[in-house]
Amino acid sequence: MPRINELFTLDYGHSLELNRLEQSTAPGAVNFVGRAARNNGVTARVSPITGLVPAAAGTISVALGGQGGAGVAFLQPSSYYCGRDVMVLTPRNPMTEQEKLWWVMCITANRFRFGFGRQANRTLKDLALPDLIDRPEWADSTNVSKFEGASCPNLTETPPELAPKAWKAFRYDEVFEIKKGYYNKKPPTSTGSECVPFIGATEYNNGVTSHISRENLQKYSKDGSINPDEPIRRKLFPGGCITVSNNGSVGEAFYQPTEFTCTHDVNPLYLKEENVELSPALGLFLATVIRADKYRWGFGRKWRPIRMPASIISLPVTDAGEPDWAYMESYVKTLPYSSQLK
Repeated sequence: MPRINELFTLDYGHSLELNRLEQSTAPGAVNFVGRAARNNGVTARVSPITGLVPAAAGTISVALGGQGGAGVAFLQPSSYYCGRDVMVLTPRNPMTEQEKLWWVMCITANRFRFGFGRQANRTLKDLALPDLIDRPEWADSTNVSKFEGASCPNLTETPPELAPKAWKAFRYDEVFEIKKGYYNKKPPTSTGSECVPFIGATEYNNGVTSHISRENLQKYSKDGSINPDEPIRRKLFPGGCITVSNNGSVGEAFYQPTEFTCTHDVNPLYLKEENVELSPALGLFLATVIRADKYRWGFGRKWRPIRMPASIISLPVTDAGEPDWAYMESYVKTLPYSSQLK
């Protein structure tokens, strides 16, 4: 089994402090890679630093420490600066992009070995990786270029300004039909095309915590007992809505495109405006606005359906003072990656 230092040269990154740099969104800005476990490790974009050469595109960054990112590796498609405790891995021999991504996956799979109290500074170079002969066929045949262009917006216009003066506050029950979730206990999970998503009170994976077959969904009662004649209608919710956690990760909101079932810790919200379709773009706008208010809620102040109707949501409005649904949808369609909305 090869070790990392047999496949890559390992160099410490720039050890920069983000709070001492000038953040920038200009075309010439440079990615700043920190110890984050998300967003490819990129925590900001900063202005170029005179005399400091960024790490090369095509190298692999590995966080050496941090609360959640220790041991996480990313292939960096653009040149970048590094924060503290980030190692830059450069292949000793030419590698395809597929092969680099395979090693990224293998390195990250060992992240359990590291943590806040056990950083990877000294031991990363000796980490054993699988033999090349054991690499699966898909690691070389996967078409990584299929994601090119994914960051394009749906519309080419410049995003309109979100002017605060054009927003108005509404009660939730003026905008949404607020429904109660159903399940107290989750039925056995399943896989297959006939399964429906189970939405729980989580902040991850669009709220989906598992999938459940329609057969199990029908026969399991909310107390966990089996009742083959249990009606399924009350347990299913149509897609085209927003689910909001009222417990657990309170205030997390997600757009649900398809039919689903859920826990009673989730409030499904449907637009009251009959002539407006809650499209993915509009759903993402509303979910973002809802999520921005999550700081108001918590384990000791749940957002149950009895409390939500009188809550307030602020939305962009037309000259007539009505929610400007077309504006909200078009705004999202001008943002990066909106071309991928279906």
